[in-house]
Amino acid sequence: MSTLSTAAKAQESLRDKKRELYREAVLDAAERVFGEEGYEATKVQRIAAEAGVSLTTLYGVLESKWEIYRAVHRRRLSEVMRLTQGVLEADMSSLEILIAGTRTQLAFFMERRDFTKMQLKEVTAWSTIELLRSPEQVEALGVGLDLVASLLRSCIDDGYLIDDDPELMARMMIATQQVRLAMWMDRGCKEDPDRVADAALRHLLRSYCKAGQLASALEAAGLRAEP
Repeated sequence: MSTLSTAAKAQESLRDKKRELYREAVLDAAERVFGEEGYEATKVQRIAAEAGVSLTTLYGVLESKWEIYRAVHRRRLSEVMRLTQGVLEADMSSLEILIAGTRTQLAFFMERRDFTKMQLKEVTAWSTIELLRSPEQVEALGVGLDLVASLLRSCIDDGYLIDDDPELMARMMIATQQVRLAMWMDRGCKEDPDRVADAALRHLLRSYCKAGQLASALEAAGLRAEP
């Protein structure tokens, strides 16, 4: 390979790395701005300023506000789906997977507060696919609902949970988590995330466990049994 060709490839690699750095900066800034102002009120100029890049640079990596919005969701939702898939593939009982999955999901949203604020700013029921804005949200919620409903069905079949409609149970779980996260953020995110997860799990297990399974399920979740 010639010296000229090697230099050209090195320059191209450097450009790609710079482009990716700019893209990540724009997405991080967009999460913050969308969370503060909502999609409709957000100006691309504000995102560029928050990211510390020019409009020219911003449009060089993402061509519109809509594409920025979709890219933010694509990045974060693929991340949470990877985490969820890892839990689902673990060698645990269906109940243990339900417990671990609930903790994992809540931890994800409490750690990524800008993204969570962005979701809550939509004033949309997370459990209702038809109200979501982007294709990425629609796809992720559809897959997520199917996975949770399937897991709940397994928990029912294994004798842990009451026999109810798994899809309804899954939608109610997601709606409850949305309300809990919204209250946590409204109160300044002061409550310890582990305590929030504990409260969510206690509510979930008390709502769906068979009476004879509740004490052992709470123990499996690391929670004190009901008096």
